[in-house]
Amino acid sequence: MLKANVSVAEKLYECYPENAIIRRHPGPKEDVLKETEKLFKRMNIEIDTSCSKSMQYALEALHNSADKPPSISLVVASLLAKCMSLATYHSSGEFDSPTDYYHYGLAMELYTHFTSPIRRYPDLIAHRQLQAILEGEKEGPMAFEEVSDIAEVSSQKKYAAKLASDKSGELFLWLFLREQVDMYEPATVIDIGAQSIDVLILRYGIQIRLWRDYMDDNVEFQAKEKEWAHITWPSKDQSPSISKRFNLLDDVVVCMRAGKQLFKINGTIPRPKSFDEQTLPVVTGSAHEDV
Repeated sequence: MLKANVSVAEKLYECYPENAIIRRHPGPKEDVLKETEKLFKRMNIEIDTSCSKSMQYALEALHNSADKPPSISLVVASLLAKCMSLATYHSSGEFDSPTDYYHYGLAMELYTHFTSPIRRYPDLIAHRQLQAILEGEKEGPMAFEEVSDIAEVSSQKKYAAKLASDKSGELFLWLFLREQVDMYEPATVIDIGAQSIDVLILRYGIQIRLWRDYMDDNVEFQAKEKEWAHITWPSKDQSPSISKRFNLLDDVVVCMRAGKQLFKINGTIPRPKSFDEQTLPVVTGSAHEDV
């Protein structure tokens, strides 16, 4: 599929350098990437962020590492995904050089969407342009302005569709949690604040901030920002008090609850051994986005 898309992109640009439909993916957002690099450093994770290939190799090494839990690669992938810019469609005449159309995520000099014309309109445009090339048309079936307008609208619609998909998933989860008494999920600590712990819910790939104010009554919370947190649960019934320290990348169990506001999800770290660990879901991988 990738080879087909690349081959068509190269042919379209060769024959129609001013009005070929191209898929462009800029590099990551530098400010977000720098903050993520600092976070990796605090986590003692070495990631070469110089290019997309080095990031992919690092993720594969983490995933295949025998001495690291599977949650580490999921955390790193989720944090890196937040650094990425959105891929967009363009007419090839919008930039001066083919290097300006570099697809960062796939590390391709030229790329387009060609293989799914039944579900993406830009693929249909690529098919029409390729057919015109095969039939010997010199100018192409569409002028630069028309291809550029279609590319802009297609980019907007694709982003809107992604946003609708993400929000519908968040809404479904919120409605589901609203009907549950308690829902326990495996998570990983990704940051620590003075009054909170940030975790990544592994099964859903969402981040939740666990505020001290939402924890059970009489729970003691102490923290050194960006380093560790210490929670003490008071004695209960005939059980003595329990203390536990949490560091970055520690695996935890989070009790998720629907907040009062739409989409708002709260959570807390339950008292150890207060739930059945055998009922926890097993998380082994994450989904890949369409680029």
